[in-house]
Amino acid sequence: MHISRRGFTGGALSFALGSQLGVPVFAQSRSDLAPALAAIRAYGEAHHRRFGLPGLTLGVTTPDGFSTVLDFGYANADARSPITADTLFQIGSISKSMTSTLLHQFAAEGRLNLTDRISAIMPEFPLPRGNAITVQHMLDHTAGLPGDSPLYPDGGLWTAYAPGAHWHYSNTAYEMLGKLAEHIGGKPLSQLLAERIFAPLGMRRSHGAIIGAERTMYAQGYEAADPTGVFVWGLPLAPAAWVDVTFGAGSVASTAEDMTRYLRFLAGAAQGRGGLGLPPEQARSFMMHAVPSDTPGMSYGNGLMHVGNVGRSYLHHTGGMVSFSSSFHVDVASGVGAFASSTLSAFAEYRPRLLTRFAVDALTNAAAGRPLPAPPPLDPPLTNAAGYVGVYSGASGAIEVRPGGPLTLVANGQSAPLQPWGDDIFRTTHPAFRQFSLLFERTRGAITGAGWGPLRFARQGSAAQLAPSNPALARLAGRYVNDSPWVGTAIVVERGGKLWIGTETPMARLGDNLWRIGEESWSPERASFANFIDGRPQTFIFSGEKFLRHDI
Repeated sequence: MHISRRGFTGGALSFALGSQLGVPVFAQSRSDLAPALAAIRAYGEAHHRRFGLPGLTLGVTTPDGFSTVLDFGYANADARSPITADTLFQIGSISKSMTSTLLHQFAAEGRLNLTDRISAIMPEFPLPRGNAITVQHMLDHTAGLPGDSPLYPDGGLWTAYAPGAHWHYSNTAYEMLGKLAEHIGGKPLSQLLAERIFAPLGMRRSHGAIIGAERTMYAQGYEAADPTGVFVWGLPLAPAAWVDVTFGAGSVASTAEDMTRYLRFLAGAAQGRGGLGLPPEQARSFMMHAVPSDTPGMSYGNGLMHVGNVGRSYLHHTGGMVSFSSSFHVDVASGVGAFASSTLSAFAEYRPRLLTRFAVDALTNAAAGRPLPAPPPLDPPLTNAAGYVGVYSGASGAIEVRPGGPLTLVANGQSAPLQPWGDDIFRTTHPAFRQFSLLFERTRGAITGAGWGPLRFARQGSAAQLAPSNPALARLAGRYVNDSPWVGTAIVVERGGKLWIGTETPMARLGDNLWRIGEESWSPERASFANFIDGRPQTFIFSGEKFLRHDI
């Protein structure tokens, strides 16, 4: 299941792709940057090969106006058609900072206060009565709203905590903010973006709405040929579905050249020069406002992530769509920026964030006459790999994890590499274990067992005891399908007396037929079951989205 539009699920590429180095957008000769650009190109090629990206575009810019674009692969890998200066890429959630820019413009014009309660301005939104959610809470993802609920779910929207108490990424909130911009501006969001951002910045190829009538202008995106299992590198891809997008959470399509113009605006505003109708002081406040997030080392505000690395501070965001994955970084001190977008579905959980950060660091060092940094490894070493090695047994049989680089899963007389996905999670192309992730379980720091979908395994030699199943909960388990490409298939399993979505996502009972989704006690994601036949639900409702049972 695609737990959110930020990303789960996928497949991988099986075809070889060519690459091309783009030409400078501007005519300046910057021989001092040539070594950095060569290193950036090599690192882009490494991303292209390692992750099997069908197409990738990368734009870099420096504060003196220099800009260039590097392209890798194809706009359409099947037709082997090249990426051109006019080829559109969907930038995904990077659009959020543009929606935020519109609202800050309206605030500068005295048409909006960011501290206003959203329900007082837009009582049409089905928010809980008496809520204290402000525009700023929504801009910062601290409103307590679910991540991807429909704007008008049955029974209305809900919140899980007082505004500002926690941080939870919410596309639903930014969909409302886009509607708020339209309400204040009196025009569709796409027109507001075109008039107030694209035209002033010279982003002449950018579009504020992603619509099917313009599909031929876009690079072709790709997803897993079999999107029902978790994404595993090394499996085939197929062209991804087209989805119209006009909401404020991710409606913008652009080119790498256009995006360098936007990054220069962000850099100038962060350095106190204003822009797009924002006075310098207000522009800098817009760029630098941030609250703590749920990710260590990252704070968030106004549609912008604030991250650091080796003493540097960046404005950053990623973007994930059904058929595109994007990233940008702007070094606040140097003003250097980089944007990249690939034609691999967000549900592969890949973002070109390492590439954009390295590009910024390399150009910053080159411009300052310092040595170039080493590019970050694309496959960080697995710490304490030996801790996973062993035999694991359960009611369904035994599996073995064998040492090596990488680790190997052996089961049913077959073997396949284990791909690390972080936090004791591994995935594999092993045919018997393709559908779900394998989650290793720890007791006082030591690996004592593993879970895979509905199955549990105890590690031989440990004192771990497998918890019994719960037959009543097991009747709720099933394969539930939603036809939207955003959400797809949710497989609810019972494992060890608990309900899970797949392997990693726990469900905790809150009440009669009401479940919380996720690890956090304050998570606003909710689920319920409906329409029972023979004691088995035919409908699974995940944060307002309905899934129908399709057992096979």
